Amino acid sequence: MSTDEAVRTRVARRLGRDLVLTPSAFIGVAGVWLVVTPVVIDHGVYPWINDVLAGVVLFALAAAQIVLPRRSPALSAAAVVVGAWLIAAPYALDFADQLGVAWNDKLVGTLVILLAVVNALPRLVKP
Repeated sequence: MSTDEAVRTRVARRLGRDLVLTPSAFIGVAGVWLVVTPVVIDHGVYPWINDVLAGVVLFALAAAQIVLPRRSPALSAAAVVVGAWLIAAPYALDFADQLGVAWNDKLVGTLVILLAVVNALPRLVKP
């Protein structure tokens, strides 16, 4: 293997690793945000345990993606499911009338879905 090929291989490996770590880190931050949301956005009574559980799951998925980057597509699919639940939760749990909390969940859910798709793409699309 020539020096150029070795450098390209290392750069490709590093770039692939960075493409997994960056969205995963933001998914982890979204998880932490959901855990602290009941304290930061206090809009009365709503199923706050939903945000805490979703946040813990997202943080665990992000940590697993960082530790096991080869499993990224499966973990990203799980994050997409959690993101979709966050979008549907205000309607399913009947707190859509509490706009601050509902929009927070919808926004975080949308961002998680986008980040999870970006995270899975390098592994799903091989050059």
